[in-house]
Amino acid sequence: MLRIKLFERDTHSVSLTSAGEAFEQEAHAILTMLDAALVSLRLEEGVDEADVRLGLTSVIDFSLVPGIQGVLGDPVLPVQIRIEHAYSKHLLERLRSGQVDLVVVGNIPAQSGEFKVQQVAQDPLMVALPEGHSAAFKEQVSFDDLKDTLLFWFPRKDNPVFYDRCERVFIDFRYEPLRKPEPNEHMMLLSKIAAGEGMAFFPASMRAASRLGVVYRPFIPEISNRLTISLQIVWRSSETRAEVLRTVDSLQQAAEVV
Repeated sequence: MLRIKLFERDTHSVSLTSAGEAFEQEAHAILTMLDAALVSLRLEEGVDEADVRLGLTSVIDFSLVPGIQGVLGDPVLPVQIRIEHAYSKHLLERLRSGQVDLVVVGNIPAQSGEFKVQQVAQDPLMVALPEGHSAAFKEQVSFDDLKDTLLFWFPRKDNPVFYDRCERVFIDFRYEPLRKPEPNEHMMLLSKIAAGEGMAFFPASMRAASRLGVVYRPFIPEISNRLTISLQIVWRSSETRAEVLRTVDSLQQAAEVV
């Protein structure tokens, strides 16, 4: 329909052409502007049907986190929830400024008395590999299996706490990967992995983001038990609204069951 070649394909990999990369960036920008326009429209018209404004970290696929997804998808929950996604540090800023009521975030620095924090789930990291990689044929992967493969990795400023936690694990296992900054767009990162340019470590919940030419493998337990994202619910200590506190209780109870 577009009459423009967006992908390069062969028997081993699929990657975006330069036109495909440009199209992906433009499409993402359009969708972002559409979301912003819808939010502005609701604000201008005074439409705020949600009782609770909940922020979820964008690095986790919550549809695969049973306890949390069960609460968010519960049709009989006695409150309406409006959800937004962003990086953990941005969600904490929005919570602090009163733009959201509570957030579920990944590893964060210790908080002062301003916030209450409760862990609700753990999401272990997996490795995303090109399908032809030797480790792709193993059921579980060690760092020794990956030592010669470039790692797409995030900058420390995005999440210093989790970055430092990973570094401690790397040091303990004497793992010193060659690194390259990961692309901002998740699908771009997957296309580079599929093209054999490197690998990445993803939360296990993100394995649903399938891509031709990419396979996901869990780490051996010694690594998996330490390379995990701790999901925490955070809300203001001064919060008194019953609907917000009910949502907090529902998330906590779901976590206890799971």
